[in-house]
Amino acid sequence: MLRLLPALLVLALPAAAAAQVRFLEGPSQGRLYPRDPVTNQAEVAMRGEVTVPGFVTASLLVMRDGAIWQIDQQSLTYSNGVAPFSFSTTIEAGLHRYRFRFLLSDGFSSDTYALVGDVVCGDAFLVQGQSNAVAADVHGEHRANDAQSTWVRSYGTARPTAAAAAANHEWYVADGEGQNDRGTIGAWALRLGKNLVDRYQVPVAILNGALGATPIRWHLRDDADPENLNTIYGRLLHRARAAGLAERVRALFWYQGETNGAMDGLEYFRLWSSLRRDWLEDYPGLERIYVFQIHNGTCGGKAIEVREAQRRLADWFPEVEVMSTSAAPGHDGCHYWYEGYEELGRRITRLVARDLYGEPAAAAFDPPNVWQARFTGPARDQIRIVGRDRRQFLTIDPLAYRWFELDAPERVIGVGQDGADLLLQLSGPTTAATVAWVGHPGDGAWITNSLGVGLLAFRLPIQP
Repeated sequence: MLRLLPALLVLALPAAAAAQVRFLEGPSQGRLYPRDPVTNQAEVAMRGEVTVPGFVTASLLVMRDGAIWQIDQQSLTYSNGVAPFSFSTTIEAGLHRYRFRFLLSDGFSSDTYALVGDVVCGDAFLVQGQSNAVAADVHGEHRANDAQSTWVRSYGTARPTAAAAAANHEWYVADGEGQNDRGTIGAWALRLGKNLVDRYQVPVAILNGALGATPIRWHLRDDADPENLNTIYGRLLHRARAAGLAERVRALFWYQGETNGAMDGLEYFRLWSSLRRDWLEDYPGLERIYVFQIHNGTCGGKAIEVREAQRRLADWFPEVEVMSTSAAPGHDGCHYWYEGYEELGRRITRLVARDLYGEPAAAAFDPPNVWQARFTGPARDQIRIVGRDRRQFLTIDPLAYRWFELDAPERVIGVGQDGADLLLQLSGPTTAATVAWVGHPGDGAWITNSLGVGLLAFRLPIQP
């Protein structure tokens, strides 16, 4: 982990001199200010009080990449031995480092009383969920931090205790390998951040509040105390607010559900809908919520009810996008080797690039999805699965049929393609009422689009 300097004003004088100024608001070492996407700028305020008489002016000198960006000066007026000051400056997003120097003058000479550097302006994101949102280096590969960048930052700690959350107010270069620690954001989130920095030349801050093996109920907000540091929700909200990001978080990424593998789909939908409502309230600038549909695996089983509920979230909520985890390589049955997390980072980058950065869209950015299932004829021995996006061209592994299921004794014995639709051949006439694509743990036979993104798991009623 590359640690940045403490997220407090770095006073450039001995303690006795520093006590002459009380800072109430100001930039922090290494801080990212979230930009206004319309203006590409952020406002930086510095205000406080001079507590020792004799000074006549206060000045703020702002440098960008070593050159003067702005100089501002104010006359000081004392009242009861205290002279307030307040500065406001605007910085622009981009791969620029800003430095702030606060000076006081007695009319004859000026001295520096605070010096803060490595401040940037860019975009802010949040990650929440369980262990595949934590996305730590569970296999000890030490590859995730190959994507580490000084322009991808995080704030505070993901340690799951109230004391740790309350005590840590530092900025860090984001770390993709550690687990629930200072500045850790996980492998796929770090890959996402690096991709955005490289492509759009804008710094990003990513705060990850995920915690492994947690059911969705543990993620709900304490409505009586939203920043309750004894809750998963409250700790992340506290960090986002303390970092100055909460009002302008652009997107939140959710990967959770394995622990709820046996939950009824409607109940999962109800609880997730409550979370969404609270996110939109507490993060008012939220433009998108990205949901990873969980993988079939040893952590949660087939979990088809939960996975079907996740698939339908984008049908109910306009700001939601759902990404498949099917066919991501390196799935160990529960988590992923780095190559799998790296692929998830690539997949979600495409959606973010399209939705938030105006990247030209391609059909294969989205995972293959379906509308309905219906029998092709009265024999009831073949089912047509109607694809949603008629532009999607699918690749079908010959053994993929094994991972379709009916709620009847008959089996799917083959799968073909008709344009964007799938044709399932059954072992015989059936009375089945539903058909599901459940996939499987690990690598193997998949149905994918032209970018290798796997078909979303689904359970559908079969129409006559």
